[in-house]
Amino acid sequence: MSEEKTPGLLLQTIPYLGTKKILKVFTPGAGLLSLFAKRVKNTALVSPFCLAEWVYQKGSREIYSLVDGSLTDGLFNLRSNYEVLSTAGEIAQDLLKTQLPGKPSHDLFALAAAIFQKLPSFKHPEVLSALFRLKLLLNEGLLTLEPTCGKCPSPALHLSQGESLCLRHAAYPGWTFSPEEWEHLLNLSTARSFEALKLEVPRKELYTKIRSLFDERTRH
Repeated sequence: MSEEKTPGLLLQTIPYLGTKKILKVFTPGAGLLSLFAKRVKNTALVSPFCLAEWVYQKGSREIYSLVDGSLTDGLFNLRSNYEVLSTAGEIAQDLLKTQLPGKPSHDLFALAAAIFQKLPSFKHPEVLSALFRLKLLLNEGLLTLEPTCGKCPSPALHLSQGESLCLRHAAYPGWTFSPEEWEHLLNLSTARSFEALKLEVPRKELYTKIRSLFDERTRH
């Protein structure tokens, strides 16, 4: 058996036989890891959510043994606001639902880590959960977002099976958006600055559509 070291974001802690725990850790190169922790001196390392360097021992089973961990960011500010913590929980569930062991996701990891660090500074953290869902779908190849229809040059205002379509080519099942909503979808999907997003005013109906779209596209 060999030891590996990786940065990772702790998404979930599952109690196991008393003081033992199984940690679900999202990593850039190894995908979603399941680490078996017998004893951990630093309780922050087993409290979702945190960023750390994880040392683990690989074996023949899917659950690896945690050897050591070094905290890089305890993300303690997430716990200061219920809405922020709830949003972090939603993003964690999205990752647990979609990511697999052994599947590299360097860009998605970098985005998730940055969002978890920025969440406490947002008055409306749901903006970041909507952005994350769109970017995850794009990263997984489950969605294309374009200004124009995939079948003609007309403006796109509809999504069906992850494809951008105009109203003339709209298909069922699918999601239709207003021109303003579509512009907002494009802005979120191409956003490069967290500071600009802080000025966004939540669009409850649109964000509900994004959540439903995400659930539909990631349904197994």
